[in-house]
Amino acid sequence: VTLRPGMRWHDGTPVTADDVIFSFMAPKGGKVPMYRPCVANIADIKKLTPTTLRFTLAKPSAAFLTSTLGKINLVPQHVWAPMLQSLEGKKENAESLQEKAPVGSGPFKFAGWTRGQEVVLEANPEHWAAPKLHRWILRTVSNVEAALGGLRNGEINFLSDYLGYPAVLARVSSQDPRITVIASTDIGMQFIAYNERRPPFSDADFRRALSMVIDRNMIRLVAYKGYGVLADSPVSQALEFWHAPNLPQYAYNVAAARDLLVKAGYEWDPQGHLLYPASQTETLEVAR
Repeated sequence: VTLRPGMRWHDGTPVTADDVIFSFMAPKGGKVPMYRPCVANIADIKKLTPTTLRFTLAKPSAAFLTSTLGKINLVPQHVWAPMLQSLEGKKENAESLQEKAPVGSGPFKFAGWTRGQEVVLEANPEHWAAPKLHRWILRTVSNVEAALGGLRNGEINFLSDYLGYPAVLARVSSQDPRITVIASTDIGMQFIAYNERRPPFSDADFRRALSMVIDRNMIRLVAYKGYGVLADSPVSQALEFWHAPNLPQYAYNVAAARDLLVKAGYEWDPQGHLLYPASQTETLEVAR
């Protein structure tokens, strides 16, 4: 991994390979639990030059770029090392720390904040991709009507995430030519994850049947007000290069799900409870 030359923290200190090593190795301790899974596969990091590092993984990982490099934010060692050291011997972890003026290295510098109201960022003119905006104010507006009102009277330049009814936003934009609605598919997704290490979720036929009895389109219409896109793989359709559109799909079909379960050996008792196949048992332990 090579650092971009000339990078500096917002306090003027150079961004170094030592900062990178610290940022990725600190979560391996007990004080940054949120990011520990992201670095669990790192066996070692060596500094080859002041701006070049070699990561050695415990095992091969095709997702290293996204699940590790893309998850860990670089932090300045000279700021965070003393902060983490102050937590030694205490129950608190890094999530309990509050920086009065966070120091980063990105295109915007922290200028100030008001709890529960707004965060103010100022442009970093020294950044290699210096923004054209001089100031960026991220304001928290919990009321949808107030957010739309602020948009119409010019107090707000854009809404990053509209949570109201789409019809209302469409009407507002049709009445005001200054307001444009842009809808796009993001790279994230909402999903239900099962513990595949234990029955019945360890049975692929059961999982297929479960997929068939979940009306995902109804969830899209009700929970996402029609603006969601049904996922057809773990990779978003927005990532066209990596997205595979022809994977097998399991459409909503309760009858087909029942047939699949019958073929897999499942049965129903007189009360309608689904029973495991005769050849399959499951032992539950009482929580103590």
